[in-house]
Amino acid sequence: MRLPREMIKHIADALAANLESKGLVEYEVPRHTIAEKIAAVITADMMAEEALNKDVEKILSAHADEIARENMDYRKVFDMTKQKLAKERGIVL
Repeated sequence: MRLPREMIKHIADALAANLESKGLVEYEVPRHTIAEKIAAVITADMMAEEALNKDVEKILSAHADEIARENMDYRKVFDMTKQKLAKERGIVL
């Protein structure tokens, strides 16, 4: 699922504000700077997952005939392949 940039910004702002308001952190820089860093991490994570999905699609397209011949559930095969690649690459889903 791809989140719009404004939604990511909203989530990051809310997270930074919530951590501060609950006294869990004290920022040495302006809160908006922290929110920008949080948004960058969220965006990078989403881009990594998007790249992973494309790699899984490439792998499965190479085996499309076998998947069809064996009457496999494409979604299950996709999810299993994605989990395996994520583990190999150290990506937390």
